Amino acid sequence: MPFFLCWGFGIWLFASAAFRLVGQYFFTLEKPFLMIGAYILVIPLIWISTIPIYSLKKIQGTERLLAAICIVLPGMLIDAVVLFYFDNIFPNLSADVDRYFASWLLFAYSLILLTGYTKASFVRKNTIHSSN
Repeated sequence: MPFFLCWGFGIWLFASAAFRLVGQYFFTLEKPFLMIGAYILVIPLIWISTIPIYSLKKIQGTERLLAAICIVLPGMLIDAVVLFYFDNIFPNLSADVDRYFASWLLFAYSLILLTGYTKASFVRKNTIHSSN
């Protein structure tokens, strides 16, 4: 499962860099629809970044849940520290939105864990029907 730990760290790094650079456009109290959009947008992003990887790595059954746990673990551990130093790490975000950011993180991590419960096959097997 080391691959999934690294994959999880990569997801965390990408998301953290994105919010460090443009987070002020999503987490702002003046435009609540953009904040809601961030919650909605994460749903397909999580799906795209996890489900195909499970299939490519041929992860099935209970191993899928273990893989999901390995994906969220690095980010959750790092974000525990990041949220403590929120003002220093995300100076582009208002201190008033830290709770919304933390809520978004919990939502995203929960979605990743839920992908561990998905069906084992993502790619549909194409069958060729012959008319003999």
